[in-house]
Amino acid sequence: MKNAFSLLLIASLLVACGRSDKKDDTATQSSTTQSAADSALTTAPKSKDCRSVVEADKLGKSDVFQESAKPITVTLTLAQDTSATQTADGCYFNNTITVLAAKKSGSQVFKRTLLKDDLLYFIKSDDIVERSVLQQVVYKPTFNAQRYITLSMQLLEPVSKKKADYTVTMNYFGEIIKVR
Repeated sequence: MKNAFSLLLIASLLVACGRSDKKDDTATQSSTTQSAADSALTTAPKSKDCRSVVEADKLGKSDVFQESAKPITVTLTLAQDTSATQTADGCYFNNTITVLAAKKSGSQVFKRTLLKDDLLYFIKSDDIVERSVLQQVVYKPTFNAQRYITLSMQLLEPVSKKKADYTVTMNYFGEIIKVR
């Protein structure tokens, strides 16, 4: 009987100590998270005076593309990103493209938002991409029943006005397969 009582007492103490440790950990974690959030707010650059390389009427406008050989429609929506590219002339807002592929029935195949930085994983020289801003994305028809889509991404270097074109091939899961 004494053994059962001592075993019960030890188990109770272990459970009680475990609960107090968890409370201390969560209190420490929340204060650490709060201080990290405060430091992120103070170090965020202000980009109110940045310019855009895309006309305001093209931002947020959806372009819908349909091929006869493919059972999907592709909707491309160009939007302004919160980040900016710094140049000698000032700063320029970066842009994003949202790719939405849907079946003819209306069900969604995939939805993916692409940034210019997504190209960095697939190309050798990243200098052009880092200095440029995403200006335009166009759907390129392939006229076959292959299960991939092809997009042409055009980047513009704001200072020199040089353009760089990249062809992005994506599968029906929204993954980038190849960049040329």
